[in-house]
Parts: sequence; C-alpha cells; structure tokens
Amino acid sequence: MTSFVLVHGAFRGGWAWSRVRPLLAAAGHDVHAPSLIGAGEHVGRIAEVTGLDVWVDQVTALIELEDLSDVVLVGHSQGGLVTTAVAARVPDRIAALVHLDAAVPAPGERAVDMLPGAGTPPPRDATVPSRPASTESGEYDAATVAWLNARLTVSPVAPALDPVPAVPSTVRETFVFCARTPDGYPSGATRARVEALGVEPILIAAGHDAPLSAPAEVARILLAHSPTSPTKDSSP
Repeated sequence: MTSFVLVHGAFRGGWAWSRVRPLLAAAGHDVHAPSLIGAGEHVGRIAEVTGLDVWVDQVTALIELEDLSDVVLVGHSQGGLVTTAVAARVPDRIAALVHLDAAVPAPGERAVDMLPGAGTPPPRDATVPSRPASTESGEYDAATVAWLNARLTVSPVAPALDPVPAVPSTVRETFVFCARTPDGYPSGATRARVEALGVEPILIAAGHDAPLSAPAEVARILLAHSPTSPTKDSSP
C-alpha cells in the first residue's frame, strides 16, 4: 500500500481531488488530500497564510503525524510550490514527487518571478480573486462548471513571494503537463525550464484542471509511481 498526499492548486481545496481519490483508494492505497489553510473548508483562516512555510508546515505535519513513508507527493498547479518545499523538508519520507501542471520555480526563485511581465509584486497580505470556470474552454460540462464555481475561493499572495528550495537529488521527480493549458499559466514557465534542462515530461491531453476533467488519466499516472506498482512509469 502506498500513501498518496495530494496538494491542490490556487482557488481550490482538497475537494479538487474528489474524482481522483476514489480511484487511488480502489487500488488499495492510502490517500490524503488536505485543504490548505485559507482554502476549502479552511477559507476563514486565510489571514494566517503569511508565507509559504505556513502550508509547508501543515503538509509536513500531516506526513509526520500520520507516520507516512514511501509517500507519492503530488502538487497540482500552485500546489507545486508546497510539495517541492515539503520534499526538501522531509526527503526521507518521499518515494516520488509528481508535479502536475505545476508551478515549480528554479531553486531559490519565487512563484511571482515566473509570471509573464512580472513587475512590482503585490503586498504580502493581498489576495487574488478566482476566475470563474465556463463551458467555453471545452474542459468542463455544465454540471462541473456549476459545482466548481460554487467552491472556488480567493487565494493568498504571500506564498508566491517566498523562494522555493531545491529538491534533494535523492527524491525522484516527474513532471506532468496538460496539453490544453492556456498560455500564461506558471506551469508553462515550468515546462519551458525543465525541457531546456533536457527533462522529458509526461503530456496528457487535458486542460489545466486535469484532476477534475481527466481523473482516470491522472490516477493512472500516479498509480504508476507507487513503490508497490508492478510497472513503473518510464518518465524521468
């Protein structure tokens, strides 16, 4: 049995993994999908999010208090900031780090530095409003759009203002990108950087919200990274 720890992206909560979680659980694995402080059911605590370490401390504590080992740690979108820093904090507990269309700055870089045309950053206590989903992109049906928009919340700026550490070389990293993600997303900067380094990512035919729009494909990739899987994904 593998322990999966799934970290959601901006404007979302642990609920964003609701279509992936049962697929991993059905395969016999332990699944944790916390809502980060200030998000999901914890949205009322957004003032507590004064920097990236607030989230890193939260996820690290989950892993340590649950005594998880051989963890497949997955960060989607903004969640990549968190999972990258968690892997640097407790590398001995991580079997695989999967970046799913994630914002992954170069070591020491901040997420805000990845934005196109980034100028003076906003104040640390600022928040960013969510962008409502629609059916126009073709990623969601009408029912999913209504469900998603009823749950989206603002996202704090503070974590994007802190540098992200390097992942230790002992932790295996895999980069997965969504082919239909619009231009301008931080994951695009991540993809350009890792491909320039000669890393060949996994590409899936989905939009940015793949955990909701392509859950079976996301689950398939994650299951291939389980230490107990009979067949490992061949990607780096």
